[in-house]
Amino acid sequence: MTISAPVTRMKSGERRELILEAATEVFAETGYVGTTTADIARAAGVSQPYVVRLFGTKEQLFLDVIQRALDVLLAAFRGALDDATSDVPLGKRMALAYVNQLNQHGLLLSLMHAFVLGRDPVIGAAARAGFMKVYRFLRDDAGFDPSRCRTFWPQGCSSTP
Repeated sequence: MTISAPVTRMKSGERRELILEAATEVFAETGYVGTTTADIARAAGVSQPYVVRLFGTKEQLFLDVIQRALDVLLAAFRGALDDATSDVPLGKRMALAYVNQLNQHGLLLSLMHAFVLGRDPVIGAAARAGFMKVYRFLRDDAGFDPSRCRTFWPQGCSSTP
């Protein structure tokens, strides 16, 4: 007789995170317009109706992906800012935190797709609000002047002292 290990059910929060991770990668590869909830469900290993039940619409799922990406990015920036023991200058730490987000597959590309949809009344508004949240963090918390904030996004490490 074979005894199998008990099957543990994934908690809904874990499954939601799994779907968000899969959606981040799929949206990064094919963009918002080129992605379906069926594509995301396949990548996450769940059913398409389950994705819709959790998120409602593709638009809401994309908005949640954007928010998650911004949260991860801001947490990395916060970690770089709070690293008081480092002898690396703050600008360089922030730039490295930004570049290290490339290790989070699809994260920065998902944000790029959101910014490209700037004319969309819902997604564009969310992208602009997220961009402003990062801008304010760089300006108010990290102490970057407005000129430095404007160059940080497009130049990253190359603009650091």
